[in-house]
Amino acid sequence: MNPSKALFTFLCLSLLVAGTAAYSQVLAHGGVAPLAKIPSEQWIEKIVGDMDKPGQPFVIRIHHDAGYVVLPHTHPEDENITVLTGSWALGTGSRVNMAALEPMEQGALGFVPKKMAHFGYAKVETMLQVHGIGPFVNLPIDPVFELTSKGILAKPSLLKPGVTTSSAPTDCFKLAIGAQMQGVRGAGVVVGALCSPAIQFTQYWIRKSSGERFWAVLKDLKPFP
Repeated sequence: MNPSKALFTFLCLSLLVAGTAAYSQVLAHGGVAPLAKIPSEQWIEKIVGDMDKPGQPFVIRIHHDAGYVVLPHTHPEDENITVLTGSWALGTGSRVNMAALEPMEQGALGFVPKKMAHFGYAKVETMLQVHGIGPFVNLPIDPVFELTSKGILAKPSLLKPGVTTSSAPTDCFKLAIGAQMQGVRGAGVVVGALCSPAIQFTQYWIRKSSGERFWAVLKDLKPFP
């Protein structure tokens, strides 16, 4: 059976539940995964299969906070993206070009062939559902670095935890963890950031007092007393 038919059969037998690094209820024998709100600090729900295993059909849900820019990357296999909630946009190419984004509203499907460079943007808090054939890895076109409470880490895969690096950039992050900042989406403290030095793009992750989070670039932020 070819991969497309295998995926179709698998999905018919196994409809959609949830998972993080610490919590996972992958549907292995059929059933229904209700659409539940994903906590802001969580990125992935594992629904069906194992996205890391070559040749295995998988379904995952990906959570993006408002303002998040998915930096240019590729996948080793085709990617199928459905917007479940929120408002997203998809662009192709190896550089972030906001003018080239194609809007994807709730219910829209985006298809990205394997090895095609692409990027994305969450206009508001958004949940995506991605299905395909493993392995599913987000490989950045250019090196990406993450600002954390433990220092600066390298991101060899956008959806995997950062790893220690000896080549951390010195001028990527103008703001420090804990900085109080005001943006169009509210005020809060910096809890993280991502930077791609090659394209001179940095975005900051802000947590409001309510616990809600959003992303913003430096030009859209100002100090908040």
